[in-house]
Amino acid sequence: MILSYLMLAIIVFIAALVQSTSGFGFGIICMAIMPLILPYKECNVLTLATVLCLQAYTVIKFRRHINYRMVIIPAIAALIFGSIGVHLMISMSETTMNFVLGIFLWGLAFYLIFLASRVHLKKNPITGFFAGSFGGFMDGLFAIGGPPMVAYFDSVMTDPMEYQATLQLYFMITTVNVLFNNIICGNFTAKLVAPLSISIVCCLVGTTLGMHFTQKISMKLVRKLAYTVMLLAGAYHIIKGFIG
Repeated sequence: MILSYLMLAIIVFIAALVQSTSGFGFGIICMAIMPLILPYKECNVLTLATVLCLQAYTVIKFRRHINYRMVIIPAIAALIFGSIGVHLMISMSETTMNFVLGIFLWGLAFYLIFLASRVHLKKNPITGFFAGSFGGFMDGLFAIGGPPMVAYFDSVMTDPMEYQATLQLYFMITTVNVLFNNIICGNFTAKLVAPLSISIVCCLVGTTLGMHFTQKISMKLVRKLAYTVMLLAGAYHIIKGFIG
């Protein structure tokens, strides 16, 4: 148990460091590595509850820059499909989820490495709805729902402050929804209080240090390391899914 908590602390700290220095990656790092030491459904809840603290902090700090109109349609779509994702995740066995997670991590790594910089989406309600739907579904199933909305908001917003504030408000809404669905489905239990406390503390420490060293750390190197972790963890989860 102590070893598991120590590993959890290290994973969350690294994920927060990556998030605060590169602007993405908390959920990706956590869900790529955390299932190696804890049951998948517990990892899902811990990741969501911890990242909610980061999102709330960012929303409060940059609240004056939020474009509320841009959030409405994607958030509505994400609320619907996020709930579907949670219930699908609950219906799957641990073995199946490991295999699906591995495939997802490989696909996501491929997208981020080769395609993300080339994707430019148009600003219209339909695109926003589909981005929110896909992101919400991914959030419910994997606790990794960022890429679709990052691609959408990055394509339609030019002000960095507006982009960050609006994106984090969307993330906070979807995280609350997915976390609520996990709670009513019984995935949040008393035994998660201790690891969640550890996660939140390590997340705050990692974020603080990351913000302090942002100018001294190569974002390109951080992202390459994150992609490597995704590919290696994806391979592990696929193999684990095969052998059961």
